[in-house]
Amino acid sequence: MTASSYIDTIRFLPLGLANAQMEDFCGISNFFRDADDSCHGQYTDRFKKAERDEYGDWQTSMKLALSICRLIKEKGVDPRIIVEPTCGKGHFILAALQTFDNIEEIYGVEIHEPYLDELKISILQYFLDNPDARKVKIRLFHQNVFDFDFTSIKKNISKREILSIGNPPWVTNSKLSAMQSDNLPIKSNFKKVKGIDAITGKGNFDIAEYICGQMFDLLKGEHATLAFLVKNSVIRNLVYEQKKKQRPTAFLAQYNIDAKEEFGASVSAALLYARMGNECSLQCHVQDFYSLKKLKEYGWTDNNFVSDIASYKQYRYMDGRSSLTWWSGIKHDCSKVMELSLKDGKYINGFGRTVEIENDLIYPLVKSSDIKKDRITTTCRYVIVTQKATSEETSWIRESYPLTYKYLNEYASLLDGRKSCIYRNRPRFCLFGIGGYSFKRYKVVVSGLYKNPHFSLAGEIEGKPVMLDDTCYLLGFDNYEEAYVAQKILNSHPVQSFISSLLFADAKRVVNKDLLMRIDLSRIAEHMTRTDLDINESDWRNFISYLRSNLTPTQLDLFDQYK
Repeated sequence: MTASSYIDTIRFLPLGLANAQMEDFCGISNFFRDADDSCHGQYTDRFKKAERDEYGDWQTSMKLALSICRLIKEKGVDPRIIVEPTCGKGHFILAALQTFDNIEEIYGVEIHEPYLDELKISILQYFLDNPDARKVKIRLFHQNVFDFDFTSIKKNISKREILSIGNPPWVTNSKLSAMQSDNLPIKSNFKKVKGIDAITGKGNFDIAEYICGQMFDLLKGEHATLAFLVKNSVIRNLVYEQKKKQRPTAFLAQYNIDAKEEFGASVSAALLYARMGNECSLQCHVQDFYSLKKLKEYGWTDNNFVSDIASYKQYRYMDGRSSLTWWSGIKHDCSKVMELSLKDGKYINGFGRTVEIENDLIYPLVKSSDIKKDRITTTCRYVIVTQKATSEETSWIRESYPLTYKYLNEYASLLDGRKSCIYRNRPRFCLFGIGGYSFKRYKVVVSGLYKNPHFSLAGEIEGKPVMLDDTCYLLGFDNYEEAYVAQKILNSHPVQSFISSLLFADAKRVVNKDLLMRIDLSRIAEHMTRTDLDINESDWRNFISYLRSNLTPTQLDLFDQYK
């Protein structure tokens, strides 16, 4: 018998009696919403792209849901309670019914009501096809997960083995805010990031991270397992936050999946597996989901957060605080206006228009894709630099460089309309990420986007210092030899291995300032010699002297051998 034909047999019963019969047969309470709810299951509803973006909707296939449930069962988990905070069409609930032998209650929350209708039909069909299956109590809630009070079910589920499972939305709070979506946590900056960190993006987070955190907090002190399909960055953030939040977990694991194959999504994703406990796991074991091959272990060790604990332990002597400051490149958020190309001796902007302005404020520009070779000596890109420091006024351009001012004013609507709050209450046509370091003659530069970072040396081009875009980082030098030695050290095998032990290759920004500032050149110099780098005695000693001039008194003690 089909679910639709079964519903036909009770269609004309009073609502209360029909719901009671449904609950007795398939466990779902309040199967019918009202007397007019036919619930035939002939739903062809599909999210439009905009809706899919808003809800981060990537439905898990039944095959994958079953594989995940079987993996959990093989690890000895035998749940009595299933909780799915964003259940969608319910493939995890259906997989759990087919996999686990002792389920007593299931709780599912879903914002998209047609999905719940489809799930009800699927559950009904499952019990029609399996009349001897264990009956369970099933509570499905049509509600936004951010509004649902999970503490209301805590008393019902406590003191029994719990499995919280699912596939939370793969979307960030900043993207939803930009879409003016209501599908957001009440407090979007739940990490409580302040100041410049909030401005530059550290307050952004995946909605899945918020939901997982809610489940960790809900199940604290319970015999519980969490299993969620999320982006790798979500798991990484949760492990990172463990040191501060101290969520009681006995074990954390990440099972990498092929998101392109499973969901058609070009993103790194995995199954987060967590067993609640009395301790606080600070490390995460990474395995391949399909072969169960062990890949690595990452997390906190020696009070440092690293991507490969075993590799890090070999090179941890390099981990400290750089005496030289790394800086990011220029941020202007208006590339078609501010960035120029040179063709046949003429500057062309992003709109294809020839730009005739004074040359003084035009500087050679290097982007991530340009950082491939050891030396950067040419470029076809240029950028208009309106300031020498972020606080400098720009009104002087009008008098000193009238053609440049006229050009910028022609595109004032675009420049004044830049949305980032870093431009608020600051001089017109201003930049971000500009300072004295930007005008150094020599720079050791690296892209923040590539998983195998290579450090290039950029000198002046056409008599002007090279500028970087905001995907790159730099160390500035006045002296070529000092820049050359720094580059050699940074590209050496030990330092590259150390960097690899810190970076996460699947991150959006693989290399960032925080990582670079951990490369302690003074500690590295203790363990290297000039012959290791094939550097002459004079350049090596001059570089050591340069390092000394930038060290604190405590760091200077490390250099006694060079006194």
